[in-house]
Amino acid sequence: MAEELAAAPGSWDAVAGHAETKARLQTLLREGRVPHALLFSGPRGVGKRMLATAAAAALLCKSPKDGLACGACESCRALAAGTHPDFYAVLPEKSGKAARSIKIEQIRELRAEAARLPRLSARRIVLLDDAETMNDAASNALLKTLEEPPGDNVFFLVTGARQALLPTIVSRCTGVRFAPLNGEAVTRVLAAHGVPEELWGSLAALSEGSAGRALRLFEEDALSLRENAMATLERLPRLTPEDVFSLGEQLGAMERERLSEWLRYFRLLLRDILALYGGSGALLNADLEERLFALTGRISEPKAFLAAREATEAARRIETSNAATRLTIEAFLLKVGK
Repeated sequence: MAEELAAAPGSWDAVAGHAETKARLQTLLREGRVPHALLFSGPRGVGKRMLATAAAAALLCKSPKDGLACGACESCRALAAGTHPDFYAVLPEKSGKAARSIKIEQIRELRAEAARLPRLSARRIVLLDDAETMNDAASNALLKTLEEPPGDNVFFLVTGARQALLPTIVSRCTGVRFAPLNGEAVTRVLAAHGVPEELWGSLAALSEGSAGRALRLFEEDALSLRENAMATLERLPRLTPEDVFSLGEQLGAMERERLSEWLRYFRLLLRDILALYGGSGALLNADLEERLFALTGRISEPKAFLAAREATEAARRIETSNAATRLTIEAFLLKVGK
């Protein structure tokens, strides 16, 4: 997972931040008060699954100490190798062109697996990642299992969209909430993955508190994409029809997903301009503050609002329709460049 640091499964130190959440989980483990179902919820890329795996390791360990896995017993070695017979993970699957989801067949297999006795440890751990992707049939089947949980099973549900789960499922789980990471924690993850130090500040600012997102931004060269959006924004007050067609050709050649991301950066830059108009110092693109401030004298507040709205609409069209990307981006630039 992108949010994990380079450490073995079961290591609490492998996830940056979340000191209070870690302390709470460790207390439950140390005192033997772990409920039959835990719901790990919060933004994507902040370490939810890694901490769930650390808790699972402690529950499966044959020689836990102070609620933590020993890391050396047969159970810990099996979990680290991905071969533990009492750790069962359910992940979304892709079928054809449909979005990835957890289907009823997977929950039926889960229920059959949960009915078996543990083979290596004293209990079994069942983990559902991206639990919000369950379809209705799968959700209802899981609900029945949570209402009458088989013995010797602990269920861990991990989600980045708690509100998408059935309220009845949420009510049968003990919640473990995760907040966005602070800049220091995101930076720690970037450093651990060998990201150049000069990029830490910019990537952390754009990550919105998600270490996983920060790493993806680095891998996808997102800072170059943002710079392209910034340069276009700086040309906006003097954009000519020739510029529109030239930019349309350049941006229209991008893949849809990357062009949608370009529009996102364009919108976030405009958001910062509006924040400057409102007197807010909390900029997402703080490293570009001087350039953004210079634009407040060239792009009026109403025009910034209009451009942000049009960027949102252009992104929607690109993501949800088969409209030609070049025509879409040219129409967008003609509207915002007036």
